[in-house]
Amino acid sequence: MTRGKSIRSVMENKSLKNKLTIVVLGRSGSGKGTQVKFILQRLGRGAYHLETGRFIREVVKRKKNATTKIVKEITERGELTPPWFAAFTWLKKIIEDGQADKHLVADGSPRSLWEAELYDNVIKVHGRILPLCIYIEVSLKEATKRLLLRGRADDTSSAIRNRMTFFKRDVLPAIRYFKNRGRLIKVNGNLSPDIVWREIDQAFAKRLGEKWPNR
Repeated sequence: MTRGKSIRSVMENKSLKNKLTIVVLGRSGSGKGTQVKFILQRLGRGAYHLETGRFIREVVKRKKNATTKIVKEITERGELTPPWFAAFTWLKKIIEDGQADKHLVADGSPRSLWEAELYDNVIKVHGRILPLCIYIEVSLKEATKRLLLRGRADDTSSAIRNRMTFFKRDVLPAIRYFKNRGRLIKVNGNLSPDIVWREIDQAFAKRLGEKWPNR
């Protein structure tokens, strides 16, 4: 390796080591999307939104094949998209689109223990700060009420029930994974969005210090 290449390699690694990866988890209807917007605004132009749900919908809409047909049917029933398919969509953004040099804010993933472990592996290899998880805890009753009020076509009663089932079965183990490793921040999602954001902001400031941007 030439001296020039060596210097560039060191600089690239240095630029990645302070990059944040934030995963925002909670029941469907917990207000994840709203809090992600606040986080992205705070981090500024150097942040990238890993919006897994949108990525999945785009792939299913754009590609018509046996795999996307199966995934479309699964999502329409309100069931959990296979973790490997969800991971494919966000890995594509990191690998092909080269987003690994930005702060990453993940919305709606990881949604399984396997995917949480995969996140850690990907981030560790890049020499970045290991992912921090925000868990927006909201009651089943409140989440269901919010989903019914927003009136989206896919928010049928059966689909909502399925989402609540897979949250307990699949997402909670991912949340426990981050908790057991000391990388979980839990906030009360039953409160107003502004109050929830204030709690998140204060928690990050305490946890990350100067790595968390000031107002």
